[in-house]
Amino acid sequence: MGKRRGIRQQLSQLSASDQALDKQIKSLIASKKYSTAIRKLQQGLKRNPEQKLSISEADILLLQGKQDFERQQYKSAETALRKALELGLYDDTYYWLGKCLLAQQQPAAALELYESAFTQKTLPKAMGGGYFKLLILNHQTDQVERLIKSQAKRFSADHLHWAKGALALKTNQPEAAVPHFKKISAAVTPEDSLSVWPSYAHQCAGNLAEARAILRESTGRKSPFRFGQRSYHPAVQKLMLSQTTDGEEDLSGFLDLRDPDLPSREEAWVLEVLHLIQASDFHEAAHYLVNFPSRVMTDYPDLKALRLPLMRLAGVQAMESAEPECSAEFWGSIIDEDFEPNLALNLHQALAAIDEPAQSQRIVAKLLRWVKKEAQQQPQAWPEARLNSTLAKLHCWEADDQMSLGRYRDAEKSVQAAEKLAPTHPDVLGRKGLNAKAKGDEETAIPLLKQALAAGCEFDEVYASLLKVLLDRDPEAVKSVRRQFGKTFGDTTVDTEVEIPDWVEALSVDNYQVMAEFVAEAKPRSATIQALEIFLNAADDEPSSGQKVTLNVEKAVPQWEKLLNDHSPDQQVEIIEAIYLIIQQYAKRNKKGIAALQKSYLAKIADLSAQRVPGADLVHLVILAVRSPSPTRTHPVVESILTRAAQPGNAIAKAQLEIRRFGPNPMLRFFIEDQLQQDPQNPLLLLASATLHDRRSREYITLYEQGFELARRLQDAEALQAFREEDWFVSQGMTNRALGPQLNRFGDPSQIDLMDIFKRMANEAFGGPVPPEVLARMMGSGLFGDEEEDFDETFNPFPFPFPPPGGRSGKKTGRKRSR
Repeated sequence: MGKRRGIRQQLSQLSASDQALDKQIKSLIASKKYSTAIRKLQQGLKRNPEQKLSISEADILLLQGKQDFERQQYKSAETALRKALELGLYDDTYYWLGKCLLAQQQPAAALELYESAFTQKTLPKAMGGGYFKLLILNHQTDQVERLIKSQAKRFSADHLHWAKGALALKTNQPEAAVPHFKKISAAVTPEDSLSVWPSYAHQCAGNLAEARAILRESTGRKSPFRFGQRSYHPAVQKLMLSQTTDGEEDLSGFLDLRDPDLPSREEAWVLEVLHLIQASDFHEAAHYLVNFPSRVMTDYPDLKALRLPLMRLAGVQAMESAEPECSAEFWGSIIDEDFEPNLALNLHQALAAIDEPAQSQRIVAKLLRWVKKEAQQQPQAWPEARLNSTLAKLHCWEADDQMSLGRYRDAEKSVQAAEKLAPTHPDVLGRKGLNAKAKGDEETAIPLLKQALAAGCEFDEVYASLLKVLLDRDPEAVKSVRRQFGKTFGDTTVDTEVEIPDWVEALSVDNYQVMAEFVAEAKPRSATIQALEIFLNAADDEPSSGQKVTLNVEKAVPQWEKLLNDHSPDQQVEIIEAIYLIIQQYAKRNKKGIAALQKSYLAKIADLSAQRVPGADLVHLVILAVRSPSPTRTHPVVESILTRAAQPGNAIAKAQLEIRRFGPNPMLRFFIEDQLQQDPQNPLLLLASATLHDRRSREYITLYEQGFELARRLQDAEALQAFREEDWFVSQGMTNRALGPQLNRFGDPSQIDLMDIFKRMANEAFGGPVPPEVLARMMGSGLFGDEEEDFDETFNPFPFPFPPPGGRSGKKTGRKRSR
């Protein structure tokens, strides 16, 4: 066949009319209207046989044949391709016509086509590999050997290497085939895959590791593929599929099992499920199984037999990994075909955890019917006490679901039905308590909720509701309830939580506006909070830049005096401390009467200290240190207090730690160091000594760590709590310094200067001013990324924790509802 002219040469010889027709034909081809394009071409040539076009009828027939093949219209494809051959287009036509015949299960006809072309020397040399493949496919290995020996020059080197490798495979010598296949440098036939042949040879030789490695290397990846990768050659995919049947490899590591065009997709899914089961990953295996078409279960009866036990195990694994929604899906898919009470109970627990009351109610109804039926059939196994208790519990669950669905009357009826069956059942008492609370009858609710918990009720709404009711009434009772019942609900930190007095937490903010808002919202209205509120109401002006206000002494003092007179000397101690410290922190002390006012409250605490009122000595030491008089006047008083203290080291340490709450203060240094020399193994003293230094200093860190290790080793609860409180106040101070003036703007986010906060955070984290160029690099490194897709929802821009909430709020369990 003569060499075809290049497209540019053809176009240069086209006339204007030729170009117009050529353009029309190309437009039809682009729209895949091949039959119309052929008619248009034939009509044009009929009008002017001398026309010169850039595309021939044979070219269009080849395109039409390919399209029909892809549509699986093989007969029409064969017709078009044979016409293309008749018109002298050989290059790709033989390949597609051969594929078409093979698709029609005619390998002998395909071989005959190639043999005839080879004999007539019309078969392009590039199709020599296809000729070899058809000979092997038709079991004519002798002919392959003869061609290799006698006509090798009519084939490329790659074709000959493939043929020799294929012959080695046919004679069960896969090791000998490998080197031949590895020498192939280009596809033997169009759409061939170079990696398939050496990989298949290794597989035949039993070398699965090498076979898999070749396939992975051919993708340019050293590790297994992941979901979302592109689809690979069908032969590669099928080979990958066969190489995972031993169960050692995870099929999803090779193939994208979500690919709808994946060859043998359902078989791949089955293999993956079996691999996951073998690896005891029942959870993931069940996700595949729930999506299987029904025909797959029919085709694989052994897999169908595994379905029920697999779903049960998968549900258990999902619950263990805190994924109850998956458990509900797995167990819910089999509950109707395999009802079993324990499975129903587990499913009910999963549904409750994901708040699906409608489905949960359906399961409860099934359980109620099952219990009643079992009791009728086996009365000896269901004595009256057991039956009534079980039914009462189920009716309580029924009421919970009805409440969630807004069916309050039905819920009340369910509780009444439960009460008739077992009036003293823990769950019944709990639901009655919840009903009383919902109606606002807290006096009735509290004892019922307590009785329910004491009797063993494990419904966490009962526990949470009791804590909520008690929180505003009796905070100390909250601690008692948490200690007594919290363990059942995962609430075990009551004795290790930091409980900062509300008035101390308010003053620790070191911002007048935030402090005022804190006081206004504080509940309950303790006497110390009232003392702070009196100060706020007696302020004559707005706070200055230094957070100071003018205190109207005449307005405040009478109210403070009445507050003190309304409380016992024991209670007055903390009130006096709160009054003195808020004056010290927020009152303009250059105003008339302030110094005398503070002196009067110092005298009051000194009197209570002299009377040995509990706690007065500690507060006396705090106020003396905060007042900061000359050491010569302070030391005698401090020495007197320490002399009568049972544990002077602990007394001075506690005073220093309390002073520390309101800023650094060295007034007690002498006494702390003196006591530490006498008792160097006192963790409280070590912590107090640490607070005399900057928190970033080596001295602070060393003393803190020594003290904490001692407290931990000695299990000194008082000292360990002091360390927790120190951590809280350190975090509070860091937050205040980082936010700075932005604290006043949190009510209006539009006024917040994030850059200012960022600079302050950086300065706080690095212990000093951070150069602008370093800040710029930090910003540019993605700390605050500009691109939305780069945003990490788990990123926390604060390099230190915000302080935890104070001890006023009862801690709620994070667990889902358990019943």
